[in-house]
Amino acid sequence: MEEGMEAKHCALSLVGEPIMYPEINTLIGLLHDRGISTFLVTNAQFPDSIRSLVPVTQLYVSVDASTKESLKKIDRPLFRDFWPRFISSLEA
Repeated sequence: MEEGMEAKHCALSLVGEPIMYPEINTLIGLLHDRGISTFLVTNAQFPDSIRSLVPVTQLYVSVDASTKESLKKIDRPLFRDFWPRFISSLEA
């Protein structure tokens, strides 16, 4: 019971896009300072945010499709430039 009350890992996969949380780097730092590993999930639509992200223990980029057409159909993206954002996120 005591061991279960001490977090060792934190999954950062909020409803929406956790990488857009303005204090995400602060949160990651606080978790790491406490020895808690971080697992962040992103939908690959915010490449600049990925580039400015402090290192996390594990970064998971959702790759839901292999072509522009299938990604549009499956994810129903919000941005018109969703494909360049996706590719740039993977490059980051």
